[in-house]
Amino acid sequence: MFKSKKTFFIFLTFIFILMLNFSVFAAPYVNLKITYDGKTYTYNKERVYLYVNSQSVENLPLEPIILNDYTLVPARETFEKIGASVTWIKDSEQVQVVYKDMVVLMKINDVNATVNGQLFKMSIPPKLINGKTMIPVRFVSEAVGLNVEWNNSTRIINISEKLVQDTTTETTTITETTTAAPQADIIIESIDMPDSDERTFGIYANKKIEKFEQKILDDGSVAIDIYNSKHILSQTTIESVTEFVSTVTIETLDNNITRFIFKTKSSVLNNNFLSKDGKILYANFGGNPIKKIETYNDGNNDILKIHGEFAPTINITKHETSNTLNIELPNSAIVNLTEDFKDTKYIDKIDYSKSTNVVVNIEVPLKENVGFSQKTEDNMVIITIGKNIDNSNSNDNNNNNTNNNGNENNGNATSSRQFKIEKKSNTPLNIQNIRHTDSYLNKEYILTFDKDITSLISLGEHNVNNELVDKMLVEDVDGVTRITLKCKKITAVNVTEDDNYIYINMLSPKEKYKNIVVIDPGHGDSDGGTSGNGFVEKNINLDIALKLNSLFEANPDVKAYFTRLDDSYPSFNDRTNMSNEVGDMFVSIHQNASGNGSTAPNGTEVYYLKPNTSDRGITSKIMADTFQKNLLEDLGLLDRKVKTANFIVLRNNKMPAILCEIGFLSNPSDASKLSNPDFQQKVAQSLYDSTIEIFEKYPSKR
Repeated sequence: MFKSKKTFFIFLTFIFILMLNFSVFAAPYVNLKITYDGKTYTYNKERVYLYVNSQSVENLPLEPIILNDYTLVPARETFEKIGASVTWIKDSEQVQVVYKDMVVLMKINDVNATVNGQLFKMSIPPKLINGKTMIPVRFVSEAVGLNVEWNNSTRIINISEKLVQDTTTETTTITETTTAAPQADIIIESIDMPDSDERTFGIYANKKIEKFEQKILDDGSVAIDIYNSKHILSQTTIESVTEFVSTVTIETLDNNITRFIFKTKSSVLNNNFLSKDGKILYANFGGNPIKKIETYNDGNNDILKIHGEFAPTINITKHETSNTLNIELPNSAIVNLTEDFKDTKYIDKIDYSKSTNVVVNIEVPLKENVGFSQKTEDNMVIITIGKNIDNSNSNDNNNNNTNNNGNENNGNATSSRQFKIEKKSNTPLNIQNIRHTDSYLNKEYILTFDKDITSLISLGEHNVNNELVDKMLVEDVDGVTRITLKCKKITAVNVTEDDNYIYINMLSPKEKYKNIVVIDPGHGDSDGGTSGNGFVEKNINLDIALKLNSLFEANPDVKAYFTRLDDSYPSFNDRTNMSNEVGDMFVSIHQNASGNGSTAPNGTEVYYLKPNTSDRGITSKIMADTFQKNLLEDLGLLDRKVKTANFIVLRNNKMPAILCEIGFLSNPSDASKLSNPDFQQKVAQSLYDSTIEIFEKYPSKR
């Protein structure tokens, strides 16, 4: 067969090399059980080797997993290796990756992600696999500006930092690329301009829009960029008759990007959604998109859940003759609604056909004459329908004053939002001596008189039941009378008088105060936030907030409400609900830390997200610039600039809102300063001065 021993030796050598190569490059298989989306699967695929900056990452809690041809990697173990900070937000099942100035926010099982607040669509969503957060490696890496290389023969995926290229070479490359730029694939055919009583714009394309992103321009306008597209609109500046947008301008940018610029008139919530076929991009301004309606029976009662971008405002009336619930959701619009209707006992059907882009109207005919109740939870309203349920929306503002001891001879009476106490000559009163205690975090407002006035008003509980206050409790405390208003929401109080009566006037905060700021000391209770050098963020935030509270209490011209004044934990909804209910501006206090164990990062940075222009003309961006400037001047820390980030407390705020990262607890110098009470007082003073500066430059119209 072989003509010589030499030929035979060459043949054996070739076989040996072939076998060696095969043994080197043939990756072993990973065989294990994986659980995600509530199901368990057998995973059997060739192993993927994870490298960061060409260094192998070992001892992973879960090997990289390939699903639908996309690679998912453990979030924290992967990206902290390259210096990113990875945060798991348990309540909303979100994971945030921060690398340099880039912030990527993703949600488990949701293909929509944001990069510095701009919306992107991923090919595969993050997954909780075997209890571990696994995220798409290529999307996240490229989103924060990292290189991703895949070697199919070695099964190695390598994440690395991009090298700075020579400027001349880069310019030449860009020129060549521009010359050979591909033609736009998507044609923007038209834009649907809403009527004056509507809030949603529709941008129509000839095929599915694969990628779009939103940007906030310096003047507060909202820009939406549609990639791989060109438009054929004859009119490029269009006047809008809507409440929140004055004009829409269409521009053509480089690299086949069509930009729609919405010039906003005032503070406005903006949400963008694609139609189911992806050919229509809806831009909704000033309304709460209603995303899902679901019904089911829990064994006793029917449950109706209405999901929005945030918890909808809701008005319910029951038409007794037709036995129908009429549900109205003002400032809402149905966009890409998902129906999840399961068998019910009392609900006949759900009809939302009469909804507009301003108000969602839902009619619910009932099979029997039953009651209902409602409650708000997270981003939805839950309506329970069944027997033995009292209607919770009767809006019975009981104006009759009653009390527990039955004494109705004192002449006190209530109107809708006023309680009056008849004066008597034998009990003179000076209303200037009444001590006011605004215990808003306990939903109480307390008036302490300087004497016993129970001859004018009887002890016990008096019903008030207006939209602000439920009851009024009158007590004798060490010989003086204390009146406690049990509030339904944050309430302000003015005490006035005439010749015959003293009036306790119940007001919404904006009816009493010209300037209101909501201060949010971040974290609290079991959520310690970040830490470093022996200090915990929640404690530093609270120490600064308490000092700041003292400054505001001495200023009658500005009212400050705090989301916490102790080691408690308000939810994200609690924080933003307070702000949206009463505030003119929102300031969240935080401390920073390096995500990779380095002690070097230091300095101050202030974040904003939406413009949220108020009627004063102030925007979140102007706020952020003002606070950053003053903090740098007052504290002398490193300038880490003003940035944008999709933090929940910024995303869910409707008024100008910022988040201040004062310094780094992981940096010994910053930490030493932040833990010092005198330095904390400087921080508080700077935050106070910045707030006063904003209110002076942008005066209230109230």
